[in-house]
Amino acid sequence: MPRPTCRALLLALSLAACSGAGRDSTAGTRPAAPAADVPPPVPAARPEPAAAPAPAPPAPSDSPAPAAEPAPVPPAAREPIELTFVGDVIFGRYRDAGYDPIPGPDDKPFAEIFETMRSDLLVGNLETPLVRELPDKSPIGAKYRFGASKEMARHLVDGGFTAMSLANNHAFDQRVQGMLESPKILEELGIVPLGASRTEPPLFRLETIERRGWKVGFLAVTARRNAPQFEGTPELPFLSTTELEDRLGPLIDAAKTSHDLVVVFIHWGDEYADAPAGYQRTHAKRLLDRGAHLVVGHHPHVLQGIEAHGAGAIAYSLGNFLFENTNAIPRLSGVLRARFTPGPCLEKLTFHPAYIKRTPTKHPAPATGAIGKAVKGRMRALSQGLGTELADAGDDLVLAGLPCPAQPAANMP
Repeated sequence: MPRPTCRALLLALSLAACSGAGRDSTAGTRPAAPAADVPPPVPAARPEPAAAPAPAPPAPSDSPAPAAEPAPVPPAAREPIELTFVGDVIFGRYRDAGYDPIPGPDDKPFAEIFETMRSDLLVGNLETPLVRELPDKSPIGAKYRFGASKEMARHLVDGGFTAMSLANNHAFDQRVQGMLESPKILEELGIVPLGASRTEPPLFRLETIERRGWKVGFLAVTARRNAPQFEGTPELPFLSTTELEDRLGPLIDAAKTSHDLVVVFIHWGDEYADAPAGYQRTHAKRLLDRGAHLVVGHHPHVLQGIEAHGAGAIAYSLGNFLFENTNAIPRLSGVLRARFTPGPCLEKLTFHPAYIKRTPTKHPAPATGAIGKAVKGRMRALSQGLGTELADAGDDLVLAGLPCPAQPAANMP
């Protein structure tokens, strides 16, 4: 018998397949015929799954897309922040013959020390009230009478100042006009006024500056004033040193949950004293124990020492910075730089020696050479008297090795 060819086999299989078309795969019987007016269903072949089409590009819009909210920066991921501080700043004083300015209109009083001051946040004590137009004669009869115009205050912008404290004993030197105009002028120049006189409560306030993801709170107050409080006039944030914890403690407590750092910037102490009084040291330490990270002082017009306490530090007086007194000791000055790492931790406190030049105009400059040695020697000796050792670091002095508070568990890797 001849063997079937491949073509015959394929033909037989095809016929068998055609004879079984239309059978129900489960019942094996032909389904009932549909009604005449209803077309029979047409079995559709099951298509292969197709790839999903690429999404169409969004239609162009004339309105800009809303800006995405910046994600909060975890404390452990933040960069360190540096804060710098200087002492007393004035632009001139009244003498019997009239007003005696320190910088002239074309001078740049902070140019020589600008790089030394540069940081994320620069703060000084503005020992002079500001008015839009400075009168030729002083409106008060005191021996030391200060004042400056808005044009003079523009030097602060050139110097890179972030904020200036107005809480000091010369706040009333231009009377009510100066108390009211000083904070407004600073704000117009893009500088944050701290410790301004108040026309409404609260008198003591935590003032906030944000930089590099850090929220820094300032408490700027004065324990010295030259005039009493007059009825109906703005009120200076004045307190006695012994009231510091009672008045500022609750504000420090509240800041612990809302701010990364708290700095107390205070006008206090005795003029031309080499060291702070014992009660100043006691109450400053209580502020650190309460939760402040730094206490920075001014008013004595001379440098006083730095004292470490716990995880923080106290700089009792940074002396004069831009000032008319250029005698041997009052002209010795400095820039204080505090570097904080997340935690927060005061990683390093650096004192940059400075001095006030006498010519061609009185202005601050970095202290190097013989005068730098004199500034460093004074600051090191005064700090040793407070039980704190400052280490040599080239032209500077450094306080390091302070204990760092443990970071919260949420910030740990």
